[in-house]
Amino acid sequence: MKKITLLSALIASTLSVPSFACTTILVGNQATKDGSFIVARNEDYQANNTKQFIYHPAEAKQKADFKSNANDFTYPAAEHALEYTSLSDYDTKGTSMGEAGFNSAGVGISATETIYNGSKALAADPYVTKTGIGEDAIENVILPRVHTAKEGVELLGKIIEKQGASEGFGVAFVDKTGIWYLETGSGHQWMAQKLPADKYFVSANQGRLSTYKPHDPDYLASPTLVSFAENHALYTPVTGEAFNFHKAYSQDTQNDVTYNYPRVWTLQHMYTQGLKTKIDQGQNFPVFLTPTHKLTINDVEQGLRNHYQGTSHDPYANNNPKEPYRPISVFRTQESHILQVRPSLPIAIGETEYMAYGMSALSVYIPYYQGMTQVPKALTLGNDKADDQSANWQFRKLQTLAMTNWNEFAPIVQKAYQQFEQQTAVKQQLLEKQYLAIYKKEPKKAQALINQFEQKTVDDALTLTHDLTNTLLTKMTHNTDMLYHFEGA
Repeated sequence: MKKITLLSALIASTLSVPSFACTTILVGNQATKDGSFIVARNEDYQANNTKQFIYHPAEAKQKADFKSNANDFTYPAAEHALEYTSLSDYDTKGTSMGEAGFNSAGVGISATETIYNGSKALAADPYVTKTGIGEDAIENVILPRVHTAKEGVELLGKIIEKQGASEGFGVAFVDKTGIWYLETGSGHQWMAQKLPADKYFVSANQGRLSTYKPHDPDYLASPTLVSFAENHALYTPVTGEAFNFHKAYSQDTQNDVTYNYPRVWTLQHMYTQGLKTKIDQGQNFPVFLTPTHKLTINDVEQGLRNHYQGTSHDPYANNNPKEPYRPISVFRTQESHILQVRPSLPIAIGETEYMAYGMSALSVYIPYYQGMTQVPKALTLGNDKADDQSANWQFRKLQTLAMTNWNEFAPIVQKAYQQFEQQTAVKQQLLEKQYLAIYKKEPKKAQALINQFEQKTVDDALTLTHDLTNTLLTKMTHNTDMLYHFEGA
């Protein structure tokens, strides 16, 4: 009973920390084993906020202007709106809070990594909280309109300049040419950088971009980024040194030492051996790094699942609700996604979104190809009350049971899901081979292959989850019987 009480407290504690919190991983194609670009993020907010996988068909003209569900931000309806997918909050009906997805032009977005800009910068240029653009709007406004990742950066940048940002955020854009990452600096200032192809980048609720080179094609920014910083004493120019965006517009506070630095430090030391950085000195963390070995989807999944396992800072294995280091994988994660772009393949199978519902350490990543046009129904269901039909709640129920006795139950779930992911990867290879053999001559049949694969994979994942839930319930009942007899009742 003591274990259950402690872990119940731990679950509650993960809901009481700051709500807007995520972890982002970006990997260039020369840093991956298969030459793919990877954009990944855990979306952390509330455990009962169901996510729905939404397919948005192409439209000659969208039926209505975009209206935010979070504030009064609006944007004109898109002409020739592209087909795209989103991971939306249940109460938005797919109209906003899209979070992540691909469009039919091959552009992917992950939005947003919540960051906190410096107090001095915000005093000079506050967030436009009432009418500015924020996480609720970005994916649903940008994806229907853009044909390249860079175009997405430029459009979001123009909106920030004109209408303002309602909050601090980082947004990743990807296409077959590379990855761009944009960060706000204040209400109307922003900067973006193209990820070096041979590097990776991680972020955890803090502005991470640093050097800005205004005449380099791999950098974009608001036109007054440097002059605004100089005019408001956010930055003192140093002869011979490039403008430092982080020093001018971001912050390093005591909260970062336990809430943000450990996540970045852990991922950097996981992927790059021999680093000499200290966990409490985030100001010295490199922005971009070369991995010791070429990274895979599995490496990124394990990064998103990390909770300091094997160390004294693992809050779950150690039953410690007061652990000061904030884990990467937390119970209140709503979904975890990985966008993969393989430029050498047709978009339909070359762009894949791996998504896990709920807590990544206790969930399974399922691949969804860009060519999917029929979303399995279970992915589109659910609200803030538990049910038996939605995929969201079927995964969440199992995760809640596993949290009651982490050390006994978590390994059972993790082993089963690891085997499922390995088996699915083999099936993906077969699907892709079949698709490539017929997609030019029989496009409809090829697309049907993708839809059939997705339905079968989701069905199998839910069947496994149902079986695992019953396994844990059986073990819990057995343990309760033992306690009943021990107490002499």
